[in-house]
Amino acid sequence: MTSVDKAAMGWSIAIVAVAVAIAAAASTGISIDSGSPAASPPAMQETTQETMLTKSKIPGYDRLTSVIDFGMGHEKHQLAIILPPSDKVYSGTLRYDASEPIQLVSLVGPLGSGEDNGQPIWTPDGTTQFALTFIDPKNSNGEWDFVGNALAVHTMNTNPFIVDYRVTFDESPESDTVMAGTVESITDPGVGHEFHSLAIIIPPSEDVFTGTLSYSASEPIQLVSLNGPLGPGETAPMIWTPDGSTNFALTFVQANDQMGVWEFSGNALATHTMNRDGFTVSYAVSSEKTSGMTTTSAAPTGPTTVEVSMPTGTSVPGCEEIDACFIPSSVSISTGSTVVWMNDDTAAHTVTSGSPTTGPDGVFDSSLVMVGVSFEVTFDDAGSYDYFCMVHPWMTGIVNVS
Repeated sequence: MTSVDKAAMGWSIAIVAVAVAIAAAASTGISIDSGSPAASPPAMQETTQETMLTKSKIPGYDRLTSVIDFGMGHEKHQLAIILPPSDKVYSGTLRYDASEPIQLVSLVGPLGSGEDNGQPIWTPDGTTQFALTFIDPKNSNGEWDFVGNALAVHTMNTNPFIVDYRVTFDESPESDTVMAGTVESITDPGVGHEFHSLAIIIPPSEDVFTGTLSYSASEPIQLVSLNGPLGPGETAPMIWTPDGSTNFALTFVQANDQMGVWEFSGNALATHTMNRDGFTVSYAVSSEKTSGMTTTSAAPTGPTTVEVSMPTGTSVPGCEEIDACFIPSSVSISTGSTVVWMNDDTAAHTVTSGSPTTGPDGVFDSSLVMVGVSFEVTFDDAGSYDYFCMVHPWMTGIVNVS
């Protein structure tokens, strides 16, 4: 890992030169290597403005004073660039202590022609475009594991800020474990997912990849990793299968955002939506690979807890057409395990055992689950348990207990 050791830098001129060089290179097909931060512009002199800011310097940290954000549409914001744009991929940990709450920024790019398709974008000139991952931790000090082609911190205020920081990082060329790019989704090939869209970042492999994903998508997405394929007798709470016989354990995270960072592990990595119309995602990945193994194992002997979401919009018919009224609508667990239903919608629901055609069967009933409230059931007996929402009967699901 590399540790940055440099004083505050005059980026307001230098970064425009970098952007112009990248734009010129993109038009001629030349690849620009911005180099490591050690080759960055000379440190700027202390200004009267900085001395007016009240902040004690953190011992052992470097310091930057922000400048006006030169991204188009961001002229009233402030930006402090820590790692400038590179044709390699940065990955590491940023520790920061600022004079006010800040946002965290990583960029992927510059994007190629036609790759801008609705992702959040940052551009210095309207032509050179970077996919933007923008995280607001709502604090002035903390730690962030990041990955991308550039790293910065930011505020939406007009007045400058000071940030003391320490960053340890690798700057790596692309490989099968470190990568950045843009991909269009396809129809999800999983059985029962034919009305969903899937963007595959790391295809299924015999190797296990563990690392960090940074993403910027054209719409809110879900995050997916697969473990497997499962061996004979192996099972998992959630299953994804392309053919009905080759099964993978599915990790499915409802991100509910267009951009973010995810720590993942699995034999495959993808992003997903419940829509059939498709989406675009720009991403950066830094991972380690363990060869010749999978992360699957036999079904757990002890109880587990599985979460099910009642997502936004399920109070209106239509979610049943894409099997998205409960996410996931089908779970498989062992005896003694617990299922927790969380109401992420804007309307109240019930979780009632039985079916809309035959009515409640009396095994469990949540009564009304209000917005933001959860309901849970522990299943001690094996069997298949159908359930539905009595208020919105198109909402159905099943719990399989073995």
